[in-house]
Amino acid sequence: MTSTLEEKLRTAFSPEQAHLLAEVIREAYDDLVKAKDFNELKAIVADLAQAQKRTEERLEELAAAQKRTEERVEELAAAQKRTEERVDQLTVTVAELAQAQKRTEERVDQLAAAQERTERAVKQLARQVGGLSEALGGSLEDLALEVVPEILEYRWGMEIEFCDRDTLPLRNGEYEFDLVIRGQVAGRPILVLGEVKSNITESEVERFLNLVAQVEAPEQVRPLFFGYRVERAAKALIRDRNAVMVTTRGRYFP
Repeated sequence: MTSTLEEKLRTAFSPEQAHLLAEVIREAYDDLVKAKDFNELKAIVADLAQAQKRTEERLEELAAAQKRTEERVEELAAAQKRTEERVDQLTVTVAELAQAQKRTEERVDQLAAAQERTERAVKQLARQVGGLSEALGGSLEDLALEVVPEILEYRWGMEIEFCDRDTLPLRNGEYEFDLVIRGQVAGRPILVLGEVKSNITESEVERFLNLVAQVEAPEQVRPLFFGYRVERAAKALIRDRNAVMVTTRGRYFP
């Protein structure tokens, strides 16, 4: 390009002038190119500056988001720590409850064993009391067989023909009486039916009188009670129903 430009200039100028003009034109062209490139560079730099600004703004947004994320992570970490502490407390509590439950079950087993021993003792005691009651009842009946005939002989002038335990027919079945005494009073036959109890109650009197009422006998029937003690209400009922009471001390009423 330079050679062609210089040749064209030589047609109008001397070689030295043509060469000088060519150099000047070349330098001016180079400067023109550099200015254009600079303008383009400035535009690129401006674009880059805007992009950088947007990048920095985005980075700031990301940094803020990162900060919020870190704060949230810290909150979650703190919450996790509290949760773990709570779980540890619950674990300890559950372990304590398990121990308490174990102690309770052991105590229940002990109480169950004690209850079983108590029940066995109560059953044994009941058998002993039952045996004692039977022995006492038997002793009372034997005592009644000895005492009552003498009392009746003295009080009624009764001539004793039979005195013992005996089973008699009733209108609805039969019943074993503790004391059956047959004999005569002033030439008239009489049948004494006795109930022997350590403690004579009103309900016992009522029950026995109802049994005596079911006995069908040709003799006059007189109910009699024999025991250690008699309730006030039972004594009144005995008197009202024309029955007789004899105590172990030999007392007679009415």
